Amino acid sequence: MRFKNRVAFITGGGGPLGIGRAACLAFAREGASVVVAGGRNADAVAAVIRSEGGEAIAVPLDVTDPKQVQAAIDTTVEKYQQIDILFNNAGIINRQTLFELTPEAYDRVMEVNVKGCLLCAQAAAKVMIAQGIRGRIINNSSIFAEESHVGVLSYCVSKAAVNRLTRSLALELRPHGITVNAVAPGGGAPTGMNAPQNIPEDDSLPELLPAPSDAPLERRATVWDYIGAVLFLASDDAAYISGDILTIDGGAVSRR
Repeated sequence: MRFKNRVAFITGGGGPLGIGRAACLAFAREGASVVVAGGRNADAVAAVIRSEGGEAIAVPLDVTDPKQVQAAIDTTVEKYQQIDILFNNAGIINRQTLFELTPEAYDRVMEVNVKGCLLCAQAAAKVMIAQGIRGRIINNSSIFAEESHVGVLSYCVSKAAVNRLTRSLALELRPHGITVNAVAPGGGAPTGMNAPQNIPEDDSLPELLPAPSDAPLERRATVWDYIGAVLFLASDDAAYISGDILTIDGGAVSRR
């Protein structure tokens, strides 16, 4: 129970297929009180955690709205009196080529993926500093921060910005003992953003397929392939790691 007596605030935790939902379940199973912040299935994910004997609440959250961010943080502190871990997981993707991409669509991706991380980090870090908590902030980046692909220009740019934001936050929060890192998933795991066709229309929560332990790395990832890295960066074992981008893609990075 690595996170007993700790509070984990996870944005986009209510996605039915995404990394956020898996992270909520994993943190709860490791003893954390979990705040499922945003996502259309947030209430259902919190209910699953409570049904397993864990502690969780769901809060509405649009990460681009400073008032909603502050309200969600305030609700968390009112309920649990602290925030130890922030996982900035919420994100969107826009599939448009260069000449299809509109300024509005570009701005929306940047707002959610970059501004959302910044706003949540600002609000959560203030609580951590005020309470003397050597907290952990983990941002969800992507291998697309280092790879360029046709049709996802705004997403690639936003994740490159997340990497720089991660390192800038790490430097600013270093004097307070707060670490800031990012995970960069790859390998095509079915998440809420890249597999909308797999999301049930009734908003039910499909099974999260486990990551095979004895299969070759040359396979499609599952969300659980990423969660161990998130838990590690949030743990005491990673107390001296900050400003790092941890790539999780089964070794495909070797082709770059």
